[in-house]
This record gives sequence, C-alpha cells and structure tokens, in this order.
Amino acid sequence: MNPYQLIMKVQQRMQQDQDFANKFNNAVTQLNGVPGLQQQVIKIAQINDESQRQQVIDRLPKDAKHAVKGILELLNNYNLL
Repeated sequence: MNPYQLIMKVQQRMQQDQDFANKFNNAVTQLNGVPGLQQQVIKIAQINDESQRQQVIDRLPKDAKHAVKGILELLNNYNLL
C-alpha cells in the first residue's frame, strides 16, 4: 500500500471510530516530538515483512522506537496495515 492509501484508510477510520481517533492523535503527538519521524513511520508501515520492519525499528533512537511501536501496534490492532 502506498502512503496515500494508508493515510486515506487512517482518515476514514478516524471518522468512524472516535476511540481510534483519540489514540491515533495521541500517538501522532508523540511522533511530532521527533523531527522526520512521521515520514519514517509511513515508510516502516509499507514494509510487509515483519522481520525487515523490526530491523528498521531497531535502528531508530530509543525515544523514537517507543513512539513508532505505539503507532504501528495501533494500526495493526485496527487492521489498517
């Protein structure tokens, strides 16, 4: 899935599910604290192979890892990835 498709799916879910929207907005607030991390999350979300995805996450700084794992878990829990 390309970044545009992912964004569209997330926006649609946010309109349908207020709980998801609140959780997602909180996670994005954490992401905004690290410059360039939003773009990195979109790239990571496009990786289909879980082991490759984990390798990329492992290379992130510690504070960024927590934020990225949180957003990816949220997307996985709501079947958006």
